[in-house]
Amino acid sequence: MIRISLRTVAVAATAAAGVLSLTGTASASGTPARPVPTGQKALTRNPLYTAGAFETSRCTEPARRAGDLTTFRAYLDALFGCLRRTWSEEFHRAGLRFSPPRVRYITKGVYTGCTQYMASYLAGQYCPKNTTMWVLLDKEALSDPTGFDLFTVVTHEYGHYAQDRAGILAEFDRQSAKAGGKREANLNRRVELQAECFSGAFVGSVWRSLGRDRLDWDEQLKWVVGDRWHGTTRNIRYWLKRGWYGRGPQVCDTFSAPASRVA
Repeated sequence: MIRISLRTVAVAATAAAGVLSLTGTASASGTPARPVPTGQKALTRNPLYTAGAFETSRCTEPARRAGDLTTFRAYLDALFGCLRRTWSEEFHRAGLRFSPPRVRYITKGVYTGCTQYMASYLAGQYCPKNTTMWVLLDKEALSDPTGFDLFTVVTHEYGHYAQDRAGILAEFDRQSAKAGGKREANLNRRVELQAECFSGAFVGSVWRSLGRDRLDWDEQLKWVVGDRWHGTTRNIRYWLKRGWYGRGPQVCDTFSAPASRVA
C-alpha cells in the first residue's frame, strides 16, 4: 500500500542507492495484554477501535528552507516522533504491542523490497515486508517549505503501519489473495480509506499545536483526488473529516462501513 501525495498508492522495503537516513526500530515496552487479532475480527472488531480517541498532544513543525535537505529531514524526524508517541499510547490502551517503523528518506527511486519506488508519482510508501517507511525528498518535495502535503502523506503511511501492527494488513492480504476484480478493489479501498481516517484523526489531535490556519486543512481536502483503488474523492474527504472530528481509530472501522461509504 502506498499513498500518493497529490499523486497515487501501493506497497514497499530494503535499502539501495539514494537512501539518506534511517531511524532504527525500538522494542515495545511491557507485555501485550492480548495477541494480535486474526481473521475477520482483525478488521471489524480490532482492539484499536476500543482504545478511545488520541490524547490531544503538542506537535510542532520545525521550519524548513526551500532546497535544504537537512531542514526537511529535521522536520520529518520531529513528525515521526509525534506519531510514535501518539500511536504508542493508543496501542498501549488497546493492549497491543507497539514499536516504531524503520524510516528511510530517499532522493530518487529505489527498490524497497516490496516494489520499485516510483519517484515519478509517489511521495510516501510503507512496506510491510520489512516494516519500513519510505519518504521521497526530491527537488519537487524540497521546493515547498511551508506546505502541509508532506505532513499528511507521512501520517497516512503511518496509518498503514498501524494497520500492520494491529493485524489489519495481514487479514487484508489473506482475503485479497483469494479475491479478484470488484472484491479486491473493495478491500483495497477499505484499507486506504481507513489509513485516511487514521491520518485525519492524528492531524486533528495535534492541530492546535501546529500553529496553522484552518485553511491549510481545507486546502488538503480540496486537492483530494479519488480512484478505483482508493475511493471516490467524496469518500476520501468523508473519512479524512470523520477522523479529524472523531480524533481516533474508534471512528475508522471502514470494514464495517456500508458499500456507499467505501465506493
